[in-house]
Amino acid sequence: MVRRSLGAALVGVLLISGFGTGTASAAEPPGATVTLDGTVPGGRLPEDFVGLSYEMRELGTGGFEAGTGNLVNLFRTLGRSSVRISGNTLDRDTLWVPAGQPAPQPLPDWVQDVVTPADIARLGGFLRATGWNAMVGINVGRWDPALGADQARSMSTLLGDRLRATQCGNEPNSWVSKGFRAPGYGYPQYKPEWEACAAAVGSNRIAGPDTSSPTSTAPFVASFAQDERDRINTLTIHNYSVGSTATVADLLSPQTRAKQLNSVAPELASAQTQQVPIRLDETNSAAGGGVAGVSDTYASALWVMDYSLQMAQAGFAGVNLHGGLGVCGAPLYNGKFQLYTPICAADDASARAKVYRAMPEYYGLYLASRMGPGRFRPLTLTTERNLTAYAVRGDDARTRIALIQKESPDGAPVRVSLRVGTGNGTAEVVRLTGATLTGVDGVKIQGAAVDARGRLPHRPADRVRVRDGNLALDLAAGSAVVITLPCDAF
Repeated sequence: MVRRSLGAALVGVLLISGFGTGTASAAEPPGATVTLDGTVPGGRLPEDFVGLSYEMRELGTGGFEAGTGNLVNLFRTLGRSSVRISGNTLDRDTLWVPAGQPAPQPLPDWVQDVVTPADIARLGGFLRATGWNAMVGINVGRWDPALGADQARSMSTLLGDRLRATQCGNEPNSWVSKGFRAPGYGYPQYKPEWEACAAAVGSNRIAGPDTSSPTSTAPFVASFAQDERDRINTLTIHNYSVGSTATVADLLSPQTRAKQLNSVAPELASAQTQQVPIRLDETNSAAGGGVAGVSDTYASALWVMDYSLQMAQAGFAGVNLHGGLGVCGAPLYNGKFQLYTPICAADDASARAKVYRAMPEYYGLYLASRMGPGRFRPLTLTTERNLTAYAVRGDDARTRIALIQKESPDGAPVRVSLRVGTGNGTAEVVRLTGATLTGVDGVKIQGAAVDARGRLPHRPADRVRVRDGNLALDLAAGSAVVITLPCDAF
């Protein structure tokens, strides 16, 4: 039997289905018990902790258009957050062309994507329509001082307060392997280059260093955080949880859950030491587009709900799940395939019409986003099942409990006993379900799927009685829930 108690933070376990009256049989002992302690608040869960991330090429190919397709609604459905636009294509092949200037002909051999002020203006319209803000990159891997300064001015003018941060380059710790810098290049060489870009930006709305492979970059990030803490508004790093040969079982395992937090713990510690916010501004299940049959399945919905809340509870200001706006499963620039993206087009015609579908991961992000804003609350869980749980006291004075059961949906449900306070009332329960962990279709919230307009049809929450601060529930294997407690129960 496993018992977990994380003081003011909370990490637990469990999940729900078969609510009925919400009463478990007294003849059968619980498969899990959860006890909340409302006396000590934990860390902050920001409103925008669930975000998205895209490659810079999406700007130059007409992405993020407010007046066409359903992308605005898909973003609105998730709530208000931030989108990060940068990625490998930023330094590798994106050329900024100032207003009124034609692109050079012929284009330099390395250029595949061109971004102009018109693309930034289109992004601005999209941000205003969705209520989101953006972090946008400037090419420093192939740094041009005049072009960098012009882009910084254009973004500040055209995006205004919607520009959360400018990012100077992408994954500088890998520039040697990408051929942007000579062997021996490291943080001492990067520091003056980043500062030249920061000077061109001329504002404290700037983030960095946007490094990859956190476990190998802790000294890089620590040095950057110490040197630039007064100039940046966010420390940014990347993280991917599993490798290219991972299975569904690997993705959902307790071992992966422990590893994915341990791998970024040194960078988190550096941010906390320097008292600057830190964000996983590019992250997902597996790098390079994901793993077929893993990153694009219902398992990824359960994983990402747990992952995003785990990282927020640990102290990260947010996560931006990387993806693309092309066809689902289509080839990428690196010979791999677009599998891990939360949003993609069903086919070429849909891509041209800018009509996208919500992939399984989108549903996990949606339900996770319903937990905040607020502060985490401590919780103690006892169970032997593969379950996780989080509690948040919302700014609206309601307490919400997220429960994620990461076993096959054809397994036995978990009988759970919850002690949440001393009050009486009716709790609301919203469920995430899927038929199989390896399925792509059939993922739903309260029995509803995101429609072609990019909206999730409203379905009323299930209702469960709270008596003297106690709930008893049968929780389905392979599902997730958010329980909203009545105000007087906690």
